[in-house]
Amino acid sequence: MDTTPSERTGRELSPVGRGLILLGIWVAAAGAALAVVSYRSFDLDRFFVPKELALHAGATLIVISLAAAGWRAGATRVNVVLSVWLALSVISGFGAASGWHAVRAVELSLSAAALFWGATALRHAGRERSVVIALGAAVTLATASSLAQAYGFKLDIFAVNRAPGGTLGNRNFIAHVAAMGLPLLVWLSATARSSARALVGSVAILMLAAALVLSRTRAAWLALGIWAVIALPVAWARRDVIVPALAPRRVWLLGGALGTGVVLALLLPNGLDWKSDSPYLDSVLGVVNYREGSGAGRLKQYQNSFKMAAAHPVLGVGPGNWAAEYPGFAARNDPSILETNGMTANPWPSSDWVAALAERGAIATLGLIAFVGLLLLAAWRCWRDDSQPARERLGALAGGSVVLIGAIEGTFDAVSLLAFPSVILLGAAGALVPASDGSTVRWISGRARAYMTALGAVVWLVFVAMSTRKIQAMRLYTNGTYDAVRDAASFDPGSYRIQLRAAEVAAARGYCKLAYHNAMNAAALFPRAVAAQALVAKCAAAEK
Repeated sequence: MDTTPSERTGRELSPVGRGLILLGIWVAAAGAALAVVSYRSFDLDRFFVPKELALHAGATLIVISLAAAGWRAGATRVNVVLSVWLALSVISGFGAASGWHAVRAVELSLSAAALFWGATALRHAGRERSVVIALGAAVTLATASSLAQAYGFKLDIFAVNRAPGGTLGNRNFIAHVAAMGLPLLVWLSATARSSARALVGSVAILMLAAALVLSRTRAAWLALGIWAVIALPVAWARRDVIVPALAPRRVWLLGGALGTGVVLALLLPNGLDWKSDSPYLDSVLGVVNYREGSGAGRLKQYQNSFKMAAAHPVLGVGPGNWAAEYPGFAARNDPSILETNGMTANPWPSSDWVAALAERGAIATLGLIAFVGLLLLAAWRCWRDDSQPARERLGALAGGSVVLIGAIEGTFDAVSLLAFPSVILLGAAGALVPASDGSTVRWISGRARAYMTALGAVVWLVFVAMSTRKIQAMRLYTNGTYDAVRDAASFDPGSYRIQLRAAEVAAARGYCKLAYHNAMNAAALFPRAVAAQALVAKCAAAEK
C-alpha cells in the first residue's frame, strides 16, 4: 500500500472508472429528483422509496468503481469523523426497537457517504465541474416540476397536499434543495466559459428563485437570509478574487435572473390555493414565530425529543426509530401525534440535528457536528488561500455555502434524513470543498482490491434489492386482493401499513394465526400504534 499526492492519484482512476462514478452521481441525482410512483395509498413512501432506490443504484456504481480501482480515503479529519458517524449509526441500529427502520436509515447514510467519496475522487481527478453540473441539473428538474404544479399542470404523480411539491411531493423539500442549489448554479453560471452556458444557468436560477417564493418555506428562507448575511460581506471583502474569474457583466446577469424570478413569482397568477389573502407576507412575518402554529409545535417536539435523547444518551433509540419511540415521551395533546392512531404525523422530527441526537446518540451527533464544522473550515481556508486559483476559491465558497445552508435548514426541518437533499449536500461538499491534504488517497493492489469490489457490490446490491421489493410491495398492496396483500407483506416486512392490512384481511377470513403474525410485525415497527395493539389483542384472545 502506498500513498501519493491527491493531484496525481486522483488521475490514476481510469477513464472508465471516472465515467462510472460520474454516471453513478447522475443516476443518484437525476433519479432522486424525478423518481416517484403513483400508489397514492403510500403518500410519503411513493416519493421516498424510488428516490432511495436511485441513490442506492448510483452509490452501487460509485462503490464498485472506487473499490475496483483500489481507492480508499485516508485518515483525514473529515473522513475520520464521517466514518465515526457511520460506525456509530450501525452500532446504534443493533439496539433499535425496530430493526427495519434502522436498516433503512443506515442504508441511506452509507449511500450518501459513498456519493461524497465518489465526488471527492472526481475532484481529485479535476472533474468537480462535471459533478456540480449533475447536481445543478437535478435541482433544476425538480424545481421545474414544482413550478409546473404551481401553474396548473396536473400529473397523477404529484401530491395534492403540500403543493407545489412536484416530484418531491412536498413544497418544503423543493425549497430545501432549491436553496442549496442556488450557490451551485451561481458558481456554474458565473464561471461558465460561454455566454450561452451562463444564460442557461441564469434561467435555472430564475426558476429556483420563483420556486423558493412559491414554496413559502420558512426554514429555507431563514437559511438563505443567514447565508446572505454571512456570505455577501465575505465575498465583497475579497472581490479582487471574484472579479478576475468572471466574464464582463456576468454579475448583472445573475442578479437580474434572481430578481426576475422573485418578481414573476409574486405577480403571475398561479393555481395554488392559499387560505390567506397575503400568503407570502404572512410567511415572511412568521419566519421566526415560535409562539404559535408549526413553530410552537416544533418547540414541543424538540423538548420531548431531548427527553428521548436523555433516556438513551449513548447510542440513541436507533436510526429511523424516532417515530416508533416518540409517542412514549409525548403528552396526549402533542401536535406531532395523530389522535386517531397514536402515531406521529411524520416519520422523522422537524430537525436533522434533533434526529441525530435522539436516534444515534450524543457521540455520533458530535461526529456529525465535527464533520459539518470541518467542511466549513476547509471551505473558509481555501477561500482565504491566495495561492489557490480564483475558480477553485470560488468553488470552495459555493461548496461551503451549500453546507451552511443545508445545516441551517436541517436545524428546523428534515433535510439530510431524505435521499435527494443528501445527494445535493454531500455531492457538493465532496466536489467543491477541499477538505483534505495531499495524502488522502490510498491505493490498494492485489487480492484486497477484489475482496473490496465483491463486498461493495454485494452490500449495495442488497440495498437496491430491498428498495425494489418495497416498490413491488406497494404495487401488490394497491391491487387489493387477499393474495396480493399477503404477498406484499412478505415483500416488505418493514412497512407498517402493509403488515397491518395483511393482518386485517387475514383476520377477516378467520385466519387468526396469520393475522396475529402480521399484527405482531406491525406492532414491532410501531409499538404504541393503537390499531396494531388492538389487532394483536383481538387475535390473541381468539386463539385462547
